[in-house]
Amino acid sequence: MKLVAAFGLAALAAVARAAPRAEASACPTGHDGFRSPGAVSHYLAARLAGQRGDHEREAEELELALAFDEGNAELLAAHAEALAAAGRIDAAEAEARRALACDGDGRAAASAHLLLGRILAARRQVEPALAELRAAMAAEAARAAGGERGDPEAWRLAADLQVEAGDLDGAEVTLEAAVAAVGSDGGGFRELGQVLLERRQAARAERPLRRAVELDRGDVEGWRLLAQLDERLRKRAEARADWAALLRLDPENADALLGLGRLALLEDDPAAGQEWFRRHLRAAGEGPEPRLRVAIEWLEARRPEEALRLAREGLAAAPGEARLRLVAGLALQELRRWRESAAVLGEVSPGAGALWFTARATMAYALSRAGRYQEALAALAPPLAARPGEPRLVTLRAGVLIRTGRAEEAVAQLADLRADRARLGDQAALLEIDQALADALVRTGRAADAVAGLKRAVEAQPTEPALRYALGAALASAGRPDEGVEQMRALLALDPDNAEALNFIGYRYAEQGVRLDEAEALLRRALRAAPRTGHIVDSLGWLMLRKGDLPRAVELLEQAARLVGPDPAVLEHLGDAYRAAGRTTDAVAAWHRALGSFGDEPPAEQLRLRASLERKLSGAAAPGSEPVAR
Repeated sequence: MKLVAAFGLAALAAVARAAPRAEASACPTGHDGFRSPGAVSHYLAARLAGQRGDHEREAEELELALAFDEGNAELLAAHAEALAAAGRIDAAEAEARRALACDGDGRAAASAHLLLGRILAARRQVEPALAELRAAMAAEAARAAGGERGDPEAWRLAADLQVEAGDLDGAEVTLEAAVAAVGSDGGGFRELGQVLLERRQAARAERPLRRAVELDRGDVEGWRLLAQLDERLRKRAEARADWAALLRLDPENADALLGLGRLALLEDDPAAGQEWFRRHLRAAGEGPEPRLRVAIEWLEARRPEEALRLAREGLAAAPGEARLRLVAGLALQELRRWRESAAVLGEVSPGAGALWFTARATMAYALSRAGRYQEALAALAPPLAARPGEPRLVTLRAGVLIRTGRAEEAVAQLADLRADRARLGDQAALLEIDQALADALVRTGRAADAVAGLKRAVEAQPTEPALRYALGAALASAGRPDEGVEQMRALLALDPDNAEALNFIGYRYAEQGVRLDEAEALLRRALRAAPRTGHIVDSLGWLMLRKGDLPRAVELLEQAARLVGPDPAVLEHLGDAYRAAGRTTDAVAAWHRALGSFGDEPPAEQLRLRASLERKLSGAAAPGSEPVAR
């Protein structure tokens, strides 16, 4: 150690870097183990530096260790990894090749081949990378056969390369080979499943995720991903079992408690949901985040009262939490309490960043629904000044203009915005603008122009479901419902579980009184795709009324009224079903509730429906009359 005292650590590292090394083709001093206490000391110091994330220091310490023990293959491989972590890729590659010259088939060889595989993969040299990885696999398999614990990382990296190349089956075969060779813990299968989930290939992700937890029953992250996948695939029983398995491993796992609460709400068991959510709040600890997550679950389950309660509880402790304020505003909108919603959302400050823009847009919508059009336009002015031409803000402003009777002005603004975004090639913005422009054209009585514009949009983006749906709806508004149904069928060819398209076709057939059995099948498919969706349940209830199944119609429409909340159109349908079933008192009560559930909307928003309800309450409507609004 006198050399260290004389020159210092940095100087000795420089001497070591400058010293000539053996060529990769020969390693005259190659050996196993450490030959010098100095090598051991610097190796341990390197490992401590690596744990701190100081890879430059780690590399320096390993240089010093090699000065004491130059032919040590394990030190060479470790030095190569440290150099790579420090970003010195070319030097790392050279050192890995020296390690291979000193140890062609041992532990160091496996590490060196793996590192070379990573470096070549990063350079997109796929075949050379796979060759290095296969060599690493052979070295690891030999170690495992000799009784050592093998590392499956080379198989995982090779599987990643196969996934990038689109060879998903090949990736699974590679990972199964790792199981056979070194007894993989399933982590590679979990990583494959996660990649597929991120790519929105949910059905394809199921097999690797199930294999991951089969190989490692204690894989907490694997169970979490599998539970989320099963929920996405609407496999509720499987998802419940997955979350339960996760709770057995971690009884206070907040994700599992939240997931089980969400499933309880989907199964219309709010009491069980409430209990799971209470446990989630206890497990997740203090702060606004747990309440926010639970409030969102209640909101998505169309139970806005509970969402509002939790949001308000959270705001009492954290008044500046913009996310909770946004949830409270949305819950109030579900309850059709537009003025209260606008007041809550108006308290979100510009300091909330992106959430402020969302809150302003949502506030403007609430104000417009309350008939306060000039205030809605004023609410949109600051965000539009900060982001001129922001599609969402412009389309929302157009909607307000339409409500004020300035539909032509709205059409002109949207047309200008569309031309601007088309020049920029902004397809995502065009998707939203085309739908808003078509809606504005329909509202100005120009449904044919809306159809023409949407047809052009569909030609430009033929696989975009939202445009197909908009075109089908515009065709119906243009008095061409059969063509609208054709577009919805084209949409279903792209997305067989599109609940809105299924509902559209089922409702049209029910409205026309044709193909009622097919309509029922379509609406039931829609509910499987989107359970507890109130307007779909409403459609099915109305269909049952058309088919003469009065008990089932009443049951479904009562359920729709619970799901949707105080919605006058749904309550009108429920009253119609009660009247058809001879329950006149209940029918009158439902119609009165419908009249009282308009919320803050101005008369123009409710004129036709209010007139229909008043005729029914006065007894002027014929027993067989149809509901006015849908």
